Amino acid sequence: MFLSSDSQKGKPMAKSDKPAKTANPMASVLEAMQTASLPPVPQVGTAWIENMADYGQQVVSFLAKRVAEDVQTQHALMHAKDLAQIQHIQAQFFQKAMDDYAAETAKLMELGKALASDTTDTKQT
Repeated sequence: MFLSSDSQKGKPMAKSDKPAKTANPMASVLEAMQTASLPPVPQVGTAWIENMADYGQQVVSFLAKRVAEDVQTQHALMHAKDLAQIQHIQAQFFQKAMDDYAAETAKLMELGKALASDTTDTKQT
């Protein structure tokens, strides 16, 4: 194999001049998990995987509900008759958003506890 640069044209490429292989991103993630003392994925068990699916489902469901609330609020704002009504709609929206996010945070924390518990239980066995 020959180098293509003009200064090295025609000279054979030394073995050490070969480009280094790029790191596999998945290998980096698995290495980071092992460094953090997390068990390899096949050892976490089905309960952990099910809890991860539940966590993802909860997040997607929450986001869908919030988008629906956003659309409903925009619709109400477009049909508002005066500034007082706009202020009332916005106040209701922000209060509901705060309540929803607080409740969702509590749900996700509970799901996170289950995830951590399943991971810890798997590590100890």
